[in-house]
Amino acid sequence: MFKRLALLCTAISLTIIAAIAIAQEQPLPTLGDRESSVLSPHEERILGQQFLMELRRSVRTVRDPILKYFVRTNMLELAEHSDLTQTELYPVIIDAKELNAFAAPGGIIGINLGLFRFAEDVHEYSSVVAHELAHLSQRHFARRIDQQRQLTVAQLFGFLTSAAVLASGATDAGLAGLLGTQSMVEAETLKYSRQQEREADRIGFNALTKAGYDPYGASRMFERLGTQDDALEFLRTHPVSQKRVADLSAQALELPEGEFESSDEYQLMRVRALQRFIETTTSSVRNPESITGEKLADWYERALVLHQRGDFEDAIEEMRKVVKQMPTSLLAISCFAELLTMSEKVDLAITVLEHALADTPDNAPLSMIYARALKAAERYTEATSVLQKQARIHSDDTDVWFELAETAGLADKIVEVHRARAEYYALRGEFNRAISQLNLAKKASDGASFRLEASLDQRILELRERAEQGA
Repeated sequence: MFKRLALLCTAISLTIIAAIAIAQEQPLPTLGDRESSVLSPHEERILGQQFLMELRRSVRTVRDPILKYFVRTNMLELAEHSDLTQTELYPVIIDAKELNAFAAPGGIIGINLGLFRFAEDVHEYSSVVAHELAHLSQRHFARRIDQQRQLTVAQLFGFLTSAAVLASGATDAGLAGLLGTQSMVEAETLKYSRQQEREADRIGFNALTKAGYDPYGASRMFERLGTQDDALEFLRTHPVSQKRVADLSAQALELPEGEFESSDEYQLMRVRALQRFIETTTSSVRNPESITGEKLADWYERALVLHQRGDFEDAIEEMRKVVKQMPTSLLAISCFAELLTMSEKVDLAITVLEHALADTPDNAPLSMIYARALKAAERYTEATSVLQKQARIHSDDTDVWFELAETAGLADKIVEVHRARAEYYALRGEFNRAISQLNLAKKASDGASFRLEASLDQRILELRERAEQGA
């Protein structure tokens, strides 16, 4: 019996080898690269959108329009100098204090808010973003699928061979073969992961330096991470070895020396991010007198702490100093206007924002803060109009649709409430809920407009098709 089983396993093994050989001889479709035969760019986009929907449903993300604008602007700048060919990028800020970042198919880059804690300057921060963009440009996800497929075939072959050995009665040798096959697969997977990390280092480094950032940003950050316990999660997904640090330093040494200034805007964003992690207590951390520095970021931090203590006038004066030094910074102006609104200086906030928007119409953070200021002034209809325009420009932003639904309700625009909710749910992949909202919009419109009715029907049809397709 053992002999027959051994012969059967051997036959199966030979059949698999023959099938692999035949498959390798079959001509693959000409799609430009091997990865496209595994997962085409179109399939990557579909997969990415499905992942993005799941992310929106299950992960808490940062809704702050000012931080989102900085992250997106920085990412697009680096993308211009990268090997990335796709034009659509979907940055997502995860509301988590841990250091981490990831790239997913379809142009999705996820960044933990905690990155601002660990990256002490814009050069270190940008090195992480450039690294993730490199994972996208090199199509590492598709390549990993291809590698995993090859390992699976190797694992199956090893398993069958070991089974044949076991069937022949050589138990110890068979078990050793099984364990050896598993170890080989795990070792190859880890090796491949490290290879991809090194490749992303090299490609990301090129984008980083072409964009004008400090070439030592990555190595400087990696060296510091090795001594920090709360960076362990990042180090597990982005294994850092002495060789990786040495390679990055060696690349930097090949470039001519230069001086790289810190970014005041990044430092403002870092303060803004760090404030989310500081508990609202009466500890010395929240004492404005403990912030003794005289940099712009120090002024901004004092302004936030003073506002939190209820010292609105002093907070505004600190923030005025920042804007005076950064009069053309849209981020600084947005922060100032937001502080004015929170300090019940709504009319002044609206004036500041309208002046800035006259020079940069429809700018995302200015417009979102403007809508909030108008809402604080109970000018709900105007706020709704601002958000409607932002929703048309940034139709893939769930936060804009969410805010539009809330504001339209205050403006008593019930149809718009349901339409905005529908788009919010659609972006989360909750198509049945989205369709229900559109049906409520139809009911609320009560046939007042044939054009509106037709538009709602068309959108319902589109969402039903997407629901059937699962995307």
